Amino acid sequence: MSRQEYTKVSRFPSVTKILSPYSGYDQIPPWHLEKAAERGTTVHAHCAAIALGEWAPPPKEELRGYVQSARLWLDAFMDEPLSVEEELEEPELDYCGHPDLVIRSVKLGGNILIDWKTPVAVHRKVWGAQLAAYNNLIEKSRGIVIHRLGSLRLDVRGGIAKFDEFTANRVSYWSAFFGALIAHRFFSTR
Repeated sequence: MSRQEYTKVSRFPSVTKILSPYSGYDQIPPWHLEKAAERGTTVHAHCAAIALGEWAPPPKEELRGYVQSARLWLDAFMDEPLSVEEELEEPELDYCGHPDLVIRSVKLGGNILIDWKTPVAVHRKVWGAQLAAYNNLIEKSRGIVIHRLGSLRLDVRGGIAKFDEFTANRVSYWSAFFGALIAHRFFSTR
């Protein structure tokens, strides 16, 4: 399996764009968002390389903990990567997304959809809706049945990552995403 570079080529709006009015990012200073986006992009690249068994240059000192955290978790739970950073489309509903990682894990009971996160706090509603949208993309585009889904909060100090599971409420989270998709379409058309 190879990694696809994280670039949006789809003509459809992304999951992130659709959920952006509900993310609270408009309350965060732009310089802070830019720094967080840069951190996220770099950490995601390292995590993808680890999942695929590829070489990556050593991360910057301030990011080493996050990368080590991902490595510890993947070493403990991943048997095989099934999808890494792919851009997927859902043409029937007209949206796209970049699910971070889908793995097969015997210890965790099947195919696990993971979204890497570096914040300390859990943003359940938005993260849950995001994961539900990715769940739909993976199952429709790749035919991979997802057994569990969650965010993987990486530890800045390098301890093993924390898996915040969203599986039990995935139908509610899907309904929330679908509502956001309808609202996005309504307010985006002239």
